[in-house]
Amino acid sequence: MAFIPSRIKKHNTGSGESKLNLTSMMDMFTIILLFLLKTYSTEGQLISPSEHLTLPKSTVEQLPEVGLDLVVSKQVIMVNHEVVAKLDDVLRNEPGIVENGVILPLQDRLKYYASQAQRMETDYGVKFSGKVTIQGDKDLHYEELVKVMRTCGLADHPNMRLVVYKKE
Repeated sequence: MAFIPSRIKKHNTGSGESKLNLTSMMDMFTIILLFLLKTYSTEGQLISPSEHLTLPKSTVEQLPEVGLDLVVSKQVIMVNHEVVAKLDDVLRNEPGIVENGVILPLQDRLKYYASQAQRMETDYGVKFSGKVTIQGDKDLHYEELVKVMRTCGLADHPNMRLVVYKKE
């Protein structure tokens, strides 16, 4: 007795094209992307040291924070790469430059930046922190550093950070 099929099934022998399933490939790329984002380090050098000075070395463990950039080299005092005063005038306590331990041109520049930041706070809601990062040369005298820090405090920048190299 022979088997006689009631229906004959025809197989699709089409043009030989096959379709690629992209779901598993997209899953794989998503996993790789998440892995790379998880291992990506955003910590790095937030502050680029000025070429006009040599920073002191310290055993500090705290990471640097972004703030207004103040450089006190052997020759000049700069705020955001703009020369504010010559250090020789500060050392000699020149009238019109230094009064009562306050460096007047530096105070004017810092007050300008503070007023700009406070205006941004009222206009856009960006909180003014009063942070300033001080890059001081390692041979800077203590008295000059105190004058700079006193000026920063009186010019609405009380949150001061000193930038140093970390000892290895």
